[in-house]
Parts: sequence; C-alpha cells; structure tokens
Amino acid sequence: MDSQLEKGQGTAEGTLGGVAGGAARRGWPRGRRAAPAPDGGDFPAKLAALVRQRLPYLNGLFNALTDRRAPDDCLYTPATILWMVVLGFLCRKGSRNAMDADRNTGAAPANLMALSGQRRWPQGRPLTAPCTQTATRFLDILLPDRLEQVLVAVAYSLLRAKILDGARLGGRVLVAVDGTKQENFRRWSAPWRRKYRYVLHAKIIGPDGTAFTVMAEPCDHYDSERGKLDCELAAFKRLSARLKAAFPRLDICLLGDALFACEAVFGICEGYGWKFIFTLKEGSHPAAYDEALDLLPLSRGNAARVTAPDFLQDTRWVDGVAFGARNLSVVFQGEIDGTALYFCAWVTNLLIPKPERARGIAAAGRCRSRIEESYNVQKNGGFGLEHAFRETDRGAANYHLLMQLAHNLWQLLCKGCLRRACAGCRKLTDVCLASLLAEALHARPPPDGALPAFQLRFSDA
Repeated sequence: MDSQLEKGQGTAEGTLGGVAGGAARRGWPRGRRAAPAPDGGDFPAKLAALVRQRLPYLNGLFNALTDRRAPDDCLYTPATILWMVVLGFLCRKGSRNAMDADRNTGAAPANLMALSGQRRWPQGRPLTAPCTQTATRFLDILLPDRLEQVLVAVAYSLLRAKILDGARLGGRVLVAVDGTKQENFRRWSAPWRRKYRYVLHAKIIGPDGTAFTVMAEPCDHYDSERGKLDCELAAFKRLSARLKAAFPRLDICLLGDALFACEAVFGICEGYGWKFIFTLKEGSHPAAYDEALDLLPLSRGNAARVTAPDFLQDTRWVDGVAFGARNLSVVFQGEIDGTALYFCAWVTNLLIPKPERARGIAAAGRCRSRIEESYNVQKNGGFGLEHAFRETDRGAANYHLLMQLAHNLWQLLCKGCLRRACAGCRKLTDVCLASLLAEALHARPPPDGALPAFQLRFSDA
C-alpha cells in the first residue's frame, strides 16, 4: 500500500501522522507490556485432575444413587447424566435450553464420558451426550436428600484434608446460614399457587473468599395448622438437626444475620454445643443494644485499635449483656478506610479473653457477607439461580443441589488453581474463565496419557 498522501488529502488533527516524524517518532510512552493471553486448552484436564485427586469418590456416589430405569434400556449411567448438568452450570449456561444447544458439539461428549468414567457404548453408534429431558426424568424420581449426601461428602473430604483450616476461628469451622429465593414458581396452570421457592443454605466459610454449600433446606412448606408458609427459623430447626447428624463431632461456629439472634436459635446452639456470631441490630433487640451501649464506658480496657495511613479500625466489646435469661457478649467495630465508613455489632457466646479474639470475632462476623456474595454470583454470574429449571418440587430441588455442587467445584478449580495460573491477566473475570472452559470442552479431546499435575492452594491460606 502506498503510504504517500494524494493531492488534496491531509492528516487528521490529533493523530500521530500529523506530528513531525509520524508514527515512527521516538520517545512516545510504550505503556505496560501486555500479559500473556490465557490458554484455556488445559482447563478440562485440570478439572479432571481435581476430581480424580481430591474427589475420586464422586462417580461412585453418583452411580450408587437410586436408579429406577430399566438397565437394558439405559444408554447413559447416572454419573454421565449428572455430570452433564454439572458441566452446564460450570460453563455458566444458566438454562436447560443453553445446556442442550451445544452438548454434542466437537469433543464435548468425549470429555463428558471421560469425566463420568463411562466406558460402555454401543458399537457403531456416534458418541452423544444426554439431553436435559433425560436428566429431568432421572431427577424427578431421585430423593433430594440422597443427592445432598454428595455435598456433605465433598465438605467432609475438604475438612479432612485441612484445606479449609485457614479460615477457622479458634479451631472452630465457620458455617454461615442464610436464605434466598431459589426460583420463580411456574403458575400457568394453577395461578393460586405460591409465587416462588425459597431455600435456606448452610455454607462453610473457606479461605480466599470461598463459601462451600453443605446443605439446603426448603422454606416454602405449607403449615396447615397455622395456615401460613414456612419461615427461615422453622427451616433452621430442621437444618440444624441434619447438620449435627452429619457432623456430630465438628466444632462449629454459626454466622447469621439479625434474624437468627433470637432465643430459639440460642437454645439450639447451646444444646448442640455450637458457638455463634450473629449480627446485632438496634431494632431487633433494643433493650440489649441499649444495655451494651451503657456498658461500653465501664469497659474501657476492652478495646483494640489498628491504625495505618488513611485507615483506622476500632473494636470494642462488653460482656454480660442480658438477652432474656442468658448473658452474652457484644462486639462493636467501626472502621474508616479512606472515605469509606463501616460500623457493625455482633452478639456471640464466645469468650473474649484478649483483644485479638475480639478482632477475630469481628472478622468472622464480616465473613458472613460471603454467603451473600455467593448468591450474587449464582444469580448474576450465569449459574441461573432464580431461574425455573423444573416445575416439580423434587426435580427443582435436585437441579438446585447440582448447581450448588457445581459452584463448589468452580471455587476449588478457579480460586485453587486457575487464578494462580492466570495471575498475569489482571482483568480476567470468572465468566471469561468459564467461557474458556466451555470452548476447551468442545475443542480439545480428553488427554490419553497422565493428567497434568494439580496443586490445590488458596492465596490467603
């Protein structure tokens, strides 16, 4: 191409061409060197390495689930069916139609079979992946508590491997409880039905901003005696009993919002030997809140301060605050970080012998926001929380449990490995990583040889 300008042409103002020396002028700032482009070709192999090294029992648990299908008529194993849904959530499909759209594209069926461990296939038949209708028929007859045991097994193995020890408080595992809307209820055929499904979660707080779902309890049961729908406190009573049965010897410290700061929850925690840190609001317990403020001037020694340039954090606490018939401790923390202000109070039954323990209680109380962050990721990050995957209660509950399993796997894969491998790409989001995983599942066949070395390590562990 001729670089000379024709007659009557001129250079635009403000461009390098109008400067003496043109674009070749020396001395212009070159800027920051570009980071290497992320290569997602090995993401499926890393996912398989994570499952085989850390969770080798998953396929066995999947295939051990109750299967009422005729064995001679089954083309896919239960593990293959369930992994197809889990991969759909991992790739942020967000709906059943999106999962079905490209399930048979490229090497996706081969990667699915390699991940599920299915080796039998009719000779001469093209390799395919099951559709979500096949998965729905299987999930409609599966009891949700059987599938929930998979989540419990994953949490148990992570605790046994001491992967989550970096987030403990005084040796106790932090478990956050909170409720959220599971999905909208389809009311086309019956407009008088409830509008949505609500669910209560118990999530283990881990390092590096992680929160792993352990159990999910539906909150929308209809109580015929009271004539009203279920509430979070009634669901917590059922959830706490199942949590204690699943982890009878685990030292647990519960985290919750101001709704759980009540006598019913206090009694359950005392009976199970659990500690708790609940948000305290002035409107929820006005008498206890005022008493804690009155006791602050009398507890001048109960204070801890952290200072840094443009940062100030004050933590105060008082003991022996009356909450009905029991005396508990209240921790206050105020923080100034540049122009950002923060203040919150918590009620706890933990002893506070040192200022470091008070700061640890406040830090643990602030970790309760991670369960809200996990809901935000699942709602707005492509997982499809609040999307109606199935009309029946049993099928919808099973789809929701598979979504929680996929979110747990994504946190292990992304924050335990992929973020470290892509550290140079500062602006690479989780959605971009999920799209790279989806592309690699379709483009790259499963590896024939040994899987790549996989090390699960969190940044702040």
